[in-house]
Amino acid sequence: MIEPFANNHQSMQIGELVIENQEYKIIMYGDVELTLDAAGYEQAQQLQELANKIVQAFESYSLYSKQEGKSKEKDDQLDKNIDNPFL
Repeated sequence: MIEPFANNHQSMQIGELVIENQEYKIIMYGDVELTLDAAGYEQAQQLQELANKIVQAFESYSLYSKQEGKSKEKDDQLDKNIDNPFL
């Protein structure tokens, strides 16, 4: 299983679906046929695990972005007076 957005060298395959990992994107091409049997169930579980990991990566990135925005928001308070250190 790949670590989404962690590097540029991981890839995996589910059926004929190829998933390539990159730091800023995940590329998927090919197809997978989910048959209603044990093999199809295993492939469906792999797809679910991959989708969950990708969503978690997005949520982690969004959380980081929100914290960065909050920090900038605190620094840009217009009504706050700051002493000039050069006077």
